[in-house]
Amino acid sequence: MNPFALSSEAMNKLTKYPFPGNVRELKSVIDLACVMADDNEIQPEDIHFNPIGNKEDLFISAEKTLKQFTTEIILYHLKKNNNDVMKTAQVLDIGKSTIYNLLQNK
Repeated sequence: MNPFALSSEAMNKLTKYPFPGNVRELKSVIDLACVMADDNEIQPEDIHFNPIGNKEDLFISAEKTLKQFTTEIILYHLKKNNNDVMKTAQVLDIGKSTIYNLLQNK
């Protein structure tokens, strides 16, 4: 998998945020942005900050199962890719059968 890059707009968004937490908060923001990115360039809309400003990442602290998180991520990317299963599988680095199984069992 190729490394991720930050668009200049995404870098600008990151540098304007005060980061009330610590380096772990920055890492969480970047980790989530990598998951949300369409390709290997992170855009400003891929960056989400914790609105309550504590050290826990909102995405991780939500009380959901791994299956629920996985489903949300896959459905998000399917919508973002106009329901293109092949592109979504490529972006998420998963098999297309994983997506088909998810849709079938929904």
